[in-house]
Amino acid sequence: MKKGYKKLLILELILFLILGINSFSYNFLTGYKMIFFLFIVLGVFKLLLGFEKDRHRYIKDFILDETVMLIVFLLIYYFIGVFIGFVKTDYSFNIIRRIIIPSVLYIVLREYVRYLFLTKGDGNKLVTILAFFLIVGLDITNNIYLTTFDTKYSAFIFASTILMPAIFSNIAYSYVTKKVGYKPVLYFCLVMELYGYIFPITPDGGQYLNTIILLVVPTILCIRVNNILESLNNQKITREDVKKKRPYLSLVLSSITVFILVYFTSGNFDKWAVVVASNSMAGSLSKGDIVIIDKVNNDYNKIEEGKIIAYKYNDKIIIHRVVEAIHIDNRYYFKTKGDANNNPDEVLVSEKMVIGIIDVKIPYVGLPTIWLKNL
Repeated sequence: MKKGYKKLLILELILFLILGINSFSYNFLTGYKMIFFLFIVLGVFKLLLGFEKDRHRYIKDFILDETVMLIVFLLIYYFIGVFIGFVKTDYSFNIIRRIIIPSVLYIVLREYVRYLFLTKGDGNKLVTILAFFLIVGLDITNNIYLTTFDTKYSAFIFASTILMPAIFSNIAYSYVTKKVGYKPVLYFCLVMELYGYIFPITPDGGQYLNTIILLVVPTILCIRVNNILESLNNQKITREDVKKKRPYLSLVLSSITVFILVYFTSGNFDKWAVVVASNSMAGSLSKGDIVIIDKVNNDYNKIEEGKIIAYKYNDKIIIHRVVEAIHIDNRYYFKTKGDANNNPDEVLVSEKMVIGIIDVKIPYVGLPTIWLKNL
């Protein structure tokens, strides 16, 4: 075994030991301490083996191709958000300091560490395999504080939402790093792992849908890179052909369409599209209709008797007709009733409960949402 490989193996084993001690005993590698740890790893690597320049070809082309792929993924995911709902992204200095900045630094350092180990260890299977598990160990260590192991269910959550995504995504990222360098992987990871903090709203997918995304999307990246490399090696397509195959016009049109859908369904703007989920307004509104809510924005004098309004009660949106508007002590209250109901609503709707006035009805377009929620 070459001397360089022996140094790599010793360094990998030492790092495994540190990660093991951290995971099972002290748990000291959290937040900025993990960043500091990775800087030390790079410093030791520089002293023992030196750094490698990334000399892979077509890096810009792969990044452009990834951009198209990421746009397609976000379009599909945000389109799904029309049916599963959206959540707001909270911005604060504390979020930036504690989550966004450490995440960016961790991703950058992790991908460079991956690249160095895979590049220097190229030709030795043991070094390469240990490098893969080392990166998986880093990801697990960086997230292990998010769960406990006091029950079988918590262990299942750890395995399904942390361990499995770490293994499957790192298989893809390691393959792509070996084939096309660390820059395309770095770019891809920054977008995939941080878009939820960058955009003001994100689909309310939950941890299991996010797990599926982390399993599927990196695998698609791996397949896409492999297909392009095979085509280039076989000289079936040229670099210019790769550029021509990107459907920019279709992406632009799709982006505009999804943006419009997200605009009207996220609830973060003056117009809000909501699906009618019951038949309480039968005769005027049917189950599965989409209604456009015009938010009142504190202008409650616009709400008159006979208007159909949307209000929130017990975390549910109710769409009923105003049968009486009450003005007491400079505050508005509204009695409401469903057109198909025999009696008015039991709750008296206050200003804080009101979302807005129903502006437009689109018949039956929301039926797929009802079907999905009933699955």
